[in-house]
Amino acid sequence: MRLLDLSLPPQVSPRRWLAEQAGTVVGFGAYEHLEGQFFHPQKYQLHLYVSPGVRNRGIGTSLYEQTLASLRLANALQIRVWMREDREEGLRFLASRRFVAQMRTFHSALDSAAFDLSRLEKYRRRLEKYGYQFQAFGDLATDPERNRNTYDLYCEVMRDIPAPEPRQMPTLEEYEQKILKSPELFYAYFLALHHGEYVGLCSLLPHGRARHELYADTLGVRRAYRGRGIAQALSYRGIEYAKSHGYSVISADSFVENQRINALLENLGFGNKTVWTLFSKSLNNPSS
Repeated sequence: MRLLDLSLPPQVSPRRWLAEQAGTVVGFGAYEHLEGQFFHPQKYQLHLYVSPGVRNRGIGTSLYEQTLASLRLANALQIRVWMREDREEGLRFLASRRFVAQMRTFHSALDSAAFDLSRLEKYRRRLEKYGYQFQAFGDLATDPERNRNTYDLYCEVMRDIPAPEPRQMPTLEEYEQKILKSPELFYAYFLALHHGEYVGLCSLLPHGRARHELYADTLGVRRAYRGRGIAQALSYRGIEYAKSHGYSVISADSFVENQRINALLENLGFGNKTVWTLFSKSLNNPSS
C-alpha cells in the first residue's frame, strides 16, 4: 500500500481504517479516487477485507459503515468495488447493500518462460514481407511524430475497449508528460507500423512488486487492419521481451464479452482463469 500511495497522482487521495483484535490486524476498509481515464472528484474505488477466521462477527459491517460515513462527508456520488465470482460471501455482502453489477472480466496468466515463440514467429515474418514493422517504443525515438502517432493510435484503441462508462482520454500534452515522468511504463511498449502508419500496439507494465510478472495492459489494432495477424505478431514481441528480461508470468484482464481478445488469449495459452465482477453503488440517495 505504501508503494501504491507513492505512485498515485496528487488528485487521488486514499483513506484507510484497520480492524484490530488483541493487537493483530484482522481487517481493513479503504477507498481512493478512481484513477486515470475514470477519475472523477466524487467517484471512488472501495476496498474491504476481513481475515477468514474472524468473519461473520460484524467486523466487515463496521469497516464498511466507517468508510461509507467518510465517503458521505466527502460528497461522494458513487463507489465501485471488484469481487471475484467464486467469493459467495462477498457477493451476498454487496447484494444486501444494493450494489449493482456493471461488467465482468476474466483474469488469466501465461507461463511466458515456457512459451514457444516459434508458434508466433510465422505471423511476424509473413507481415514483414508486406512492409510491416514491429518496433519497441524506445527504438522509434528518432521519429519526430512518434509521440503524436502513438497517442492517436492509443486513443483509437482504448475507445474500442469495453468500459463501465465513457473514458476521459488524456490530452497529447498529458500523454507526453507521462512519457517523460514514467519512462518505465514504455520499456515494454511495442508498435506495429505499416509504411509509416502506426496501426497496432502492445503494452506490458511492471506488476507492482512482483519482479517475475508483467501485466498486459493494452493490446489493440486499428479496425482497418484487423484480421491480419498483427495482434499475434505484437504478442511475439511482448512475450519475447518477458522471456529475455526474466519475467516468467504475464497476467491479463479482459472483458467477458470481448470474444476476439479472449480467443487470442486462450490460443496463446493464458490459463488459471478467474471471473471478476465490477459492482457500483450510487450515494445520491441518503438512504442507500
